[in-house]
Amino acid sequence: MTVASHANSQRSIVSKTTHRRAGRKNPIRNSKKIIAPAPRWALNTVFGETRVIAWEGTVKPLRATTTFPKTGAFLDSILLIRKDGKIQWEESIHPLDRDRVCRNFSDIKQLPFEIEYRLVTTTGAIAWVRHSIITTTSKGRQIRIRGFIHDIQTEKELELESLRVSEREQNRIGQDLHDDLCQVLAGISCLMKVAEGRLAINAPEEVASLGEINQQVVEAMHRTRALTHGLFPGKIQIADVRGALLELVSQVRTRFQVEVKTEFTGRFPHHNANQIIQIYRLAQEAFSNAIKHGHATCIEVHLEAKPTTMFLSIIDNGTGLSQTEPGEKGVGLHIMQYRTNTLGGELDIRNAPGKGVIVSLQYPFPSSIQNHGR
Repeated sequence: MTVASHANSQRSIVSKTTHRRAGRKNPIRNSKKIIAPAPRWALNTVFGETRVIAWEGTVKPLRATTTFPKTGAFLDSILLIRKDGKIQWEESIHPLDRDRVCRNFSDIKQLPFEIEYRLVTTTGAIAWVRHSIITTTSKGRQIRIRGFIHDIQTEKELELESLRVSEREQNRIGQDLHDDLCQVLAGISCLMKVAEGRLAINAPEEVASLGEINQQVVEAMHRTRALTHGLFPGKIQIADVRGALLELVSQVRTRFQVEVKTEFTGRFPHHNANQIIQIYRLAQEAFSNAIKHGHATCIEVHLEAKPTTMFLSIIDNGTGLSQTEPGEKGVGLHIMQYRTNTLGGELDIRNAPGKGVIVSLQYPFPSSIQNHGR
C-alpha cells in the first residue's frame, strides 16, 4: 500500500467515526432529561421516616416562611401559631430556651450552625429538636436562614434515661459503701481501741503505734463517708440550690484538702429536684476536672441571681486547658453540656486570664416560669 492510499484510508475511518459520534446524543447535554425530579411521595417518605423538615425563615422576628413537608413528620404535633401565612416559630419554642435560641440565631458566625432546643407540642409536652442552618442571606436588616430541623426527642429520652440509670447506680454504690464498708471500718476502729487498752498494761511501748494505725482507719472511714455523700447526695433532694452547692463544697474540702471559696449574691428562686441535681452534678464534674486534671489547689464558686437569669461560675488556679482539649470533648464535658441543655442554659469553659480554668453556666429563671422545667 502506498503512502497516499494509507492516508486516504485513515481519513475514511476518521470520517465514519465522526459521523457515528455525531449521530449519538450527548449524555451530558441531555442529563436533565435522563435525571427526573424525585417524586413527591418519595420526598415525603424520606422526610417522614427520618423525622426531618426543611425549614426556611427569618431571624428578626424568628418566623418560618416555608417548611417541607408542610404536614406530617413530627410537625403536626407542634403547637404552631400562624399569622399572615407565616409560622411564628419563636412562639413555639419552650420559654426556657427562647431567649437563647433567638440570641444565637441573631449572631451566627460560622456555617453550618447547629443548636438544640425544645418546642412545645399541642398537648403541652416537650419535643427536642436539632436545628441546623446551612445558608444565611441578608437583605437590609432582614436575615433569612435555611436549614433542616431534626426530631431528636427519642435521642434525648435515651440520654436522659442513661443519666437516670447512672444516678441510680451511683446512689446504690454510695448506699452500699455507707452501709457496709463504713460500718466495717467503724467496727475495726472500736476493736483497736479495746486493743489499745490492753496493750497499755502489757506492752505500753506499742500503744502509740496502734493509735497511729487506728487514726488511719478513722481517716479512711471519714474519706469513705465523704465519697458516699458524693455518690449518694441524699441531702440535696430537699435542699435549695445554695445548700446543695455548700454540701458539695464541704465534700470537696474533706476529700481533696483544697481551698474552696464561695460567694452567693441575690435572692435565689425555687429550684425543683431535677434542676438541683443537674446543677450539683455539673459543678461536681467541674471540681473533679480542676483537681484531677488541672491540679488546682484553690477553687472559687460564685452563684448570682438576677431577675431573669442565674449565673454560676467555678474558677480554679490549675494548669488550665491545653490547646487541643477544647476541641476534644470527653464524655464528662458532653454530659455537662447535656445537663446545661436540660436547664435551657449556656455553658462556657475557657482558660482564665493568667492561670486556671473558668467554667461559666447561665440559665434562665424568669419568675413566670420558675416551676416550668423538665
